[in-house]
Amino acid sequence: MRRWSIATLAIALLIGNAGCLSRLLREGAGAVRGARGKVVPIQAPSELGGYRGLRVESITVSSRLMAPDDLAKLVRDAFARAVEKNTTLTPGGTPRLLLSGEVIHFERGGAVDTVIGPLEEVIVRTKLIDESAGSVLAEANLVGRSKASTSSGTENLSEGAGRALIKWLKSGGVKIEEEEDGND
Repeated sequence: MRRWSIATLAIALLIGNAGCLSRLLREGAGAVRGARGKVVPIQAPSELGGYRGLRVESITVSSRLMAPDDLAKLVRDAFARAVEKNTTLTPGGTPRLLLSGEVIHFERGGAVDTVIGPLEEVIVRTKLIDESAGSVLAEANLVGRSKASTSSGTENLSEGAGRALIKWLKSGGVKIEEEEDGND
């Protein structure tokens, strides 16, 4: 009878602390991988493999959206770095894609998030345009999301949106040189 009580107590303690353990693991992964990137396609890209250039144009923040003043610049810079690091596309290459976007959602973790783990997110409505024709080739919401305090903040969220951009370009046929961690 005593062995059964000790085993029951041990199982209860493990189950009771499972949330803390999962939070600890999530924080460790967030420190290593950073914010994640997710693509929500609106108009899927079709064969982009023939393009040799991509220039990041304007990134704006939706009016009345409560977001840090530097968010648009951080997202623009993260997009440019992601393309430079992971593709053979250059700003001067031709034929060239133009990328523009608008930050339509920004969410910073709140007080409740401190207990269960933060959820911070940025969503950028993004368009790829053929420069010579002026036509929109693809449109998607690129999401940078953090579920750990170690990968939160506007810089990490912007990097997550950059990871989403690489996934989106890859789905359209752009050759990706190096896969980044955290592309879930």
